[in-house]
Amino acid sequence: MAAVTSTSPSDDLDVVSLPPGLPTIDLPRISLAKLLSGDEAEAKVIFDICTRTGFFYLNLMDHEKGRSMWEKACFTRRIGQGVLGSLPMEEKATFAKRSELGIFDRGHQVTYRKQDGQTSFTEAINIPRDELFSPHPTDYALPSWLAEHEESFKSIMAEGFNICNIIYTILGRELQLPPGSLTSVHRADAPSRSFVRILRYPGLSPTQSIKRPRFEAHRDITSIAVLFTWIAGLQIPAENAEYVAPDVETEESWRWVQPLAGHAIVNLGDAMQIFTNGKLKSGKHRVVTAPGDQNRLDRYSVLVTSRPALDTPMKAFKSPVIPRSEKEEEVETCGEWGDNCVKSFFYKTVDGWVKPQSLATAQPA
Repeated sequence: MAAVTSTSPSDDLDVVSLPPGLPTIDLPRISLAKLLSGDEAEAKVIFDICTRTGFFYLNLMDHEKGRSMWEKACFTRRIGQGVLGSLPMEEKATFAKRSELGIFDRGHQVTYRKQDGQTSFTEAINIPRDELFSPHPTDYALPSWLAEHEESFKSIMAEGFNICNIIYTILGRELQLPPGSLTSVHRADAPSRSFVRILRYPGLSPTQSIKRPRFEAHRDITSIAVLFTWIAGLQIPAENAEYVAPDVETEESWRWVQPLAGHAIVNLGDAMQIFTNGKLKSGKHRVVTAPGDQNRLDRYSVLVTSRPALDTPMKAFKSPVIPRSEKEEEVETCGEWGDNCVKSFFYKTVDGWVKPQSLATAQPA
């Protein structure tokens, strides 16, 4: 079994290196400073990768705005470490999800519990942007063990929103869309079910083994997802992946993504693929247990998402760059589309919506 190169991230800049010999993918490294300065060559690079895999590294350390975002992501990770790994499950469960089945943007989630009630697979806290930034009074409140961090959550959401808007502006220009086309459907003042998610993947005991992915292969029900992680677990298919069935890659086609200090891992979601009729690609990915002895470590990630306003029609924009649709289809709003995507992972019974055991780890974002 491969040796652990570090026992854990010991400070905010540390990441745990992958053991040698694993198949990895070398994602493009995009400079935030160059994007902010209007560098045309960097814009071309980001557009090219978004028409192929939809995944790239974003270097946050070459600009003060990026360094601020990295610091907030690290602090958010520490919040997760402080509550997810220590609070009783009964207390975490008081942070309830929405009563209706749809996008998981609020509450505590857990997959599989051991006999002692703790999770053996994954758990997450979802902080909803809609309620935290609502211009109107709501009856929503974070639980007491998160309430003291509300301003921190607002801050990372706001900075994530700004970074996503930079990417929307660049992609819109490369797509030859009228200025503001993409940013106008991703408005800060519009309900969207965007969220910040803190994920915990518990480390394994010496006698424990998990062969299946912690999250099955999927694409996100978002426009953009910005991931911060310190221990490897994310995998994406190679560009020359081989398939055993349509959209089902061979196991040998999956590649590890190495976390990088000071970098976010950015991917496009399904909404951007719909808006461009497939010109831009939604990044397919899965999450597996960390390799070698690193699987003994608790793995934490911070995910910042951007979704269209709930009233946005989910159809392609018109542009010389965007392929035309060959047939007319019924257009859903983003709210309808997102909820229906989530429901496709469940089946309805007289007792409500139930997730099949075979899909228990295939929860979409």
